[in-house]
Amino acid sequence: MTGVVTVNERERLRVLFGLFGTKQCRGRSPVYEALSEAVRADDDLLDLMVVSAPDDQRRPSLLFAAVNLLLAADPDAELAAYYPVHGGRRPVDARLAPAFFAFGRAHRAELARLLGERSTQTNEIRRCVALRAGLRHVQDLWPGPVAVVEVGASAGLNLLFDRYQYRLGARDAVPSAVSPVTITCEIRGDADHIVGAVPEVTTRLGIDLWPVDLTDPAARAWLEAFIWPEQADDLAVLRGAIDLALASPAATVVRGDATVDTAGLIDGLTGSEPVVVFTASLLSYLGAEARHAFADQVRQAATRRRIAWIFAETPGLLAATGLTVETGLARRHSSYLIGARSYGPDGFADEALLALGDPYLRWLAPARHPADDFQWLAD
Repeated sequence: MTGVVTVNERERLRVLFGLFGTKQCRGRSPVYEALSEAVRADDDLLDLMVVSAPDDQRRPSLLFAAVNLLLAADPDAELAAYYPVHGGRRPVDARLAPAFFAFGRAHRAELARLLGERSTQTNEIRRCVALRAGLRHVQDLWPGPVAVVEVGASAGLNLLFDRYQYRLGARDAVPSAVSPVTITCEIRGDADHIVGAVPEVTTRLGIDLWPVDLTDPAARAWLEAFIWPEQADDLAVLRGAIDLALASPAATVVRGDATVDTAGLIDGLTGSEPVVVFTASLLSYLGAEARHAFADQVRQAATRRRIAWIFAETPGLLAATGLTVETGLARRHSSYLIGARSYGPDGFADEALLALGDPYLRWLAPARHPADDFQWLAD
């Protein structure tokens, strides 16, 4: 953070906001789609991000979360009228962008501080659907108890996957826990065999560079700030999951780097049962070398114990780690591939692509056969 903004740094951010608006927000958040287009045209705000935020944290989601956090403390601001999570009901119109920029100017110093001090931190509970789909496959390979390790675990809420109810399409998942938290997911295609019985979980361990301490109100508020403006229901689900975690702690989240600490932390687990390593959107936060380093960590751990890597990740990034992904499928950047790669102590054992889904698991399309390229599914 030198305070000097180069054209390349600004243009890189401009591209990121354009992609975020069209690939991530379109059809999901009219507010963020409109604001992404407005921000990418505003050099002043782009420059503030370059000057304030570390290079690896210059993401649209960080800016929007910082604004959302400040907005939660200023519900009378004009901008709040566009955010249902803050009680707003005003549809996107010509006043949205001016209200956003006016709010940013009024809170510029606080915004710069947050961009400089905070990091992207989400805990999308719907991604538990991917974990359960992968566990069903792993149980077919290796029936019995498992240890579950989530890499990039944030607050560790996905590690409580068996304490939530699930409504997949029009039906409730069976078996399903009696829980105050219900996870919903639209199903495209055959919905008969997505999840199975929950195995006995011997250990629940999360690994994250910046673990979220749920007992800290400020940490909880930052986690909530990543809920998008229209997702009031998702905010309620997140708060319900947090309450559940605080009432009956069952998972441990430790500080660790996915690219250097994963194998060692797995080696430290007691027992001989298979270890399920779960990642959801982890690879998108890693550079090319770091992605290979993480995959090597998993392979290293598998030389001493049965390991299954269950993933919900961008197809192209998975292909770059050596996973077999059909060329056309690898180009589907706006969807996530759900699957499992399993290793025995003697090496590679099994590779399965199970489904394609929305990055936030708002929908999931189960594979029709083991070599499905999902050409039948509209992008």
